[in-house]
Amino acid sequence: MTPDLEAVEVLLAVDELGSIGRAAERLAITQPAASARLRSMEARWGLTLVERSARGSHLTSDGRAVAGWAASVMDQVTAMNAGLQALRRDHDRDVRIAASLTIAGFLMPAWLGALRGQRPDASPQLAVVNSAEVIERLRSGTADVGFIETTDLPEDLATRRVGTDTLAVVVAPGHQWATRDSPVTDAELAAEPLVLREPGSGTRRTFDAALARMPVVALEAGSTASLIGAAQAGIGPAVVSARAVRGHLDRGELVEVETDLDLRRPLTVLWSWDRRLSVTAEVLLLIATGKT
Repeated sequence: MTPDLEAVEVLLAVDELGSIGRAAERLAITQPAASARLRSMEARWGLTLVERSARGSHLTSDGRAVAGWAASVMDQVTAMNAGLQALRRDHDRDVRIAASLTIAGFLMPAWLGALRGQRPDASPQLAVVNSAEVIERLRSGTADVGFIETTDLPEDLATRRVGTDTLAVVVAPGHQWATRDSPVTDAELAAEPLVLREPGSGTRRTFDAALARMPVVALEAGSTASLIGAAQAGIGPAVVSARAVRGHLDRGELVEVETDLDLRRPLTVLWSWDRRLSVTAEVLLLIATGKT
């Protein structure tokens, strides 16, 4: 049998203060509750630990023996509680984020700024990886929350939409598609060597699903900047987030090509059902979903 620590607290307070009423006041409970805890402990162990009288209460010889043992135990409990609270505070400051390229580059900075405003002691860690790697990090427990840019959502993770993005097919001003009046067809896109993200990225998954056939690849790259540079150099049409090329389009460095594909994609936050989120992670979720 394990002693009831709440009853032990009452016993020690009675020993120090000489009154069940004053012991109850110190512990912020009612006197009947304090008396009930002592009676329960005495009944459980078959001992009389406290002598009660109109002049006050004092411990019996058995009660003093128990109190002597209990003092060191309660010191250890107090130390353990302090350690647990410190661990929880550290955990609640932390959040390990895995985000795919577009979200990390164009949305995450504002979200992290808002997070800093609400939780100045937050300690976020951001890893920029493709959507497939985001999912793997969540499954392995090396990320707390993840953000991806694909319609292919895992069923074993919790998900919530945080926005929508659209891909753009862009070419250099000198490309033959730059001045055409009609949309480029899926057959033309499938036949043209393209500049694309690597398999596993949200951009590539969205484009492959929309095209519904294997594209011809002129270049695969893991960064948006590389895709944009390749398109500007005339290597081929690039498929990138429209957010990423807005400035290049405005300056005339690239031209967006109209297509007959649906290149919209959801932006989604994910986390594991099985792991408790820190307070910082929960605040970040609310910020990303527009609920704070």
